[in-house]
Amino acid sequence: ARCVALLVCIGCLIHSSTALSVGSSRTPQRSALGRRAAVMLPFLASAPLAARAASPEDPLLAELVSVKTALEPLQALLDQEKWDQVRSVLKAPPVANLWNLGESKNTLRKLADLRDDVELFELADEVSGALQLADQYTYDNNFIYYQPGNGKVKIKEPKQQLKIAAEKLSTVLPK
Repeated sequence: ARCVALLVCIGCLIHSSTALSVGSSRTPQRSALGRRAAVMLPFLASAPLAARAASPEDPLLAELVSVKTALEPLQALLDQEKWDQVRSVLKAPPVANLWNLGESKNTLRKLADLRDDVELFELADEVSGALQLADQYTYDNNFIYYQPGNGKVKIKEPKQQLKIAAEKLSTVLPK
């Protein structure tokens, strides 16, 4: 479709330049047509891209990209034992949409509904479980010093769960 629009515009340009060389009495009008066609060329050539931007999947995919971006700094925050900051990211949208705010808000489930993809529903459950475990381990670390036991914080476990969630999200996102 993009090639067709491009060929139509090129045809208009060639037609108007041919009219100019013949010396028709309507040369200014033909010249204006050629300029209009030249100005419209980028818009017509990108028309299929604009039509694609209207896809109902695009906002969902954009939200998933923002989730993946939000997860990236959490590994370092866990190393610094900044539990509250990690939980703040996990408990707030858009990350919370994937595990904490119910299935109707879950972006992966919405995408699975649009695509009618059973495997994507399973992936949504896996991501949800990984994020939930990461939050639980992080929450437990907040209170580990006041609980009976060896008092050992768990950093490796929430980091593993965040890595699992990010890897599974990457399988859905466009490359």
